[in-house]
Amino acid sequence: MAQKPQAPSAGFDMKVPKNQQQFSWTTQKVEQLMIALDDGYKPASTPFYEGNPNLRKGNIVFNYSDQEIQEIKRCAKDIVYFANTYCTVMTDHGLQTITLRPYQEVMLRQFQAERFNVCLASRQIGKTICSSIFIAWYSVFNFDKNSLILSNKGATTREIIDKGKTILEHLPFFIKPGTLKWDVFNSKFDNGCRIIGQTTTKKAAIGFTIHLLFMDEFAHIPANFVDTFYENVYPTVSASTNSKVIITSTPNGFNKFYDIYTAADKGLSEYTPFRVDWWDVPGRDDAWARQEVANLGSDEAFNRQYGNQFIAGSSLLLGAASLKKLTSNQLEFEHKEIPEFDEAEIDYSGLLWLPGFNLDEIEEDYNYWVFSVDIAEGVGGDYSVINIFQVKMLEEKDWLNVTTPGSFVDFFSISQVGRFRSNEHTIEEFAKSLYILTFDLFFSENVKLIIEWNMFGGELLKRMETVFPQRNDFDEESVVKFKHRIDAKTKQFGLKVKSDNKPIFCQNFKKYISQNKIQIFDKETVKESSTFGKLPNGSYAGQLGNDDLIMTCINSSEFFTTLDFSDFVEEIYDNVDVSVQTKIDKILEKDSKGGNLNFDIYDLV
Repeated sequence: MAQKPQAPSAGFDMKVPKNQQQFSWTTQKVEQLMIALDDGYKPASTPFYEGNPNLRKGNIVFNYSDQEIQEIKRCAKDIVYFANTYCTVMTDHGLQTITLRPYQEVMLRQFQAERFNVCLASRQIGKTICSSIFIAWYSVFNFDKNSLILSNKGATTREIIDKGKTILEHLPFFIKPGTLKWDVFNSKFDNGCRIIGQTTTKKAAIGFTIHLLFMDEFAHIPANFVDTFYENVYPTVSASTNSKVIITSTPNGFNKFYDIYTAADKGLSEYTPFRVDWWDVPGRDDAWARQEVANLGSDEAFNRQYGNQFIAGSSLLLGAASLKKLTSNQLEFEHKEIPEFDEAEIDYSGLLWLPGFNLDEIEEDYNYWVFSVDIAEGVGGDYSVINIFQVKMLEEKDWLNVTTPGSFVDFFSISQVGRFRSNEHTIEEFAKSLYILTFDLFFSENVKLIIEWNMFGGELLKRMETVFPQRNDFDEESVVKFKHRIDAKTKQFGLKVKSDNKPIFCQNFKKYISQNKIQIFDKETVKESSTFGKLPNGSYAGQLGNDDLIMTCINSSEFFTTLDFSDFVEEIYDNVDVSVQTKIDKILEKDSKGGNLNFDIYDLV
């Protein structure tokens, strides 16, 4: 005999008409029912899918309050608010509301805003939870959309879906979509949305209309069918103008993922790139990295797991502290109108400046500059680059990094204020651009040019002398001279970068970056610095192809060894405040006596 339903808890009004669909639910009624259920009440019908109180039944009648409607609108508009307010994840301490890291917020906003996304991510940065949040959000706040999750392993696909399900189950009842199907790899909701999970095979996604295609660990799809797989799956979403594609992966050599990411990074495709490195995670620094290297047994093993390196056995030049500093200080450089370029009819769209940099103050007293120049042929391949630095005194907070000062010269730095990059300018056009910058825009006597002499440096110098024959003020004294061989007795125009000195230049650059003596701010330059390192063959290069910007920065490190730098510094130093000179003089005096420099500086600063 069936058990008679128990009486509900006080306050719960269970007036259910014969036609359940006509019963109108509210948040208050659902909460009252939950209390009643806890008290042992067994109703004939509930608003829950298959009796699961964590799932809302599909197609029930629900009356929303004005406040709930506004909250739904806010969540639909702002995925970060939705995540930080309502999304939960299972942790070692139980179910916890998610607190997004800064880069996770940026990642989710990009997923929300952009149609095609490709994400290069280190391990253990929270990529899976971000993916799950987005899939849950997409399925809640849309209508009639199919989401397909693909991964190289069924277990990985299930992990993403399970985390997404956890989020859906613990949303407030008024936000939850009504559930019509709740299977392991196939869920359907009453707003017409579906979440489907599969492993990556040649025939994956065939027969589906897909609006959100999420592909995880794309770089680890077997090489023998990845091309066929991508050719089959991409048309399922590309035909729709409002569809989305999200590709995420750790690197795994030069493969289809490498092709897609590098094309996006260079702006050659519709994909928007996103990169997360291990040092982006709060609490991960050089000490953490050293411990992980020790735990894993080798630098190579660490780089495989965390290094975001496509080339096995390679290692980044800059350490975590330096890269973290650069990425936190990076800025989007901006274009400025310059009449001198307009009059010469030269395209200078690739000439960008530090935000707030005032071109009108260039010729003020005691402003000194160094341009690091690398010239390419200008036929759409390698870039020609001019990196513009200002010679400046270090801020007192950075004096602590000057561990072995020999003179006041060691307390000066070069700071990036502008950069020009183009792979379309001919040598003639590039020479004109460099001439205008040096002799028209800047005060040439206060400018020194470091010209890489490997390929077209000599040709560039010849063109500089003739590009504007009617008004040419070119002076070869503007060009810094260096020894072209380690054993050379005389210096010549330009800096010759070779296999025997490039590692030395790189290590000097690394040191100066850590001391803040080379300051880089341009976002694109910083990006190149994060992929530049030592390859398995022992050479130094960028892993994503472009390293022209960072190489001009590396070349600029040699400026510190020249008399030109000392001359600039002397002019500046003679005109700084006497109190600053006194502090530096005391530091130099105490250091020469073998004092504890760090202790002395703390006393003085």
